[in-house]
Amino acid sequence: MSRVATVGDLMSTALIVVRDSDTIGVADAQMKLGAIRHIPVVDPKQNLVGILSAGDVLLALARGKKSVRVGETMSRNPVTVTPDTPVHEAIELLLENRFGSLPVLGTDGHLMGIVTDTDFLAAAREAFSAR
Repeated sequence: MSRVATVGDLMSTALIVVRDSDTIGVADAQMKLGAIRHIPVVDPKQNLVGILSAGDVLLALARGKKSVRVGETMSRNPVTVTPDTPVHEAIELLLENRFGSLPVLGTDGHLMGIVTDTDFLAAAREAFSAR
């Protein structure tokens, strides 16, 4: 019997994060540096407090709000998954909600990683090319 693939198999754990007190300008620089489209927002104890997308950043910058705090722009209480969440369930969450990423939390609630639509596409490419 084959094992069901989980988010833990695909998630990125080398995280780039910002704090809600950082500015949009700082978040923009971090996202460009890491070539990422979604950045988790954490408190000093690495607890997830929100998520910021490239679209959020672009909109704020277009409105001249480079100095605005991330906490004023981020999406609060993002939908999350755990490393044990089956891949098909995580994909369903992305599709239902039109998300590009899902933060991954451990059982203690701390941020462990992030899984993105790109991670799922890369896994699909690998699976289909192996046939």
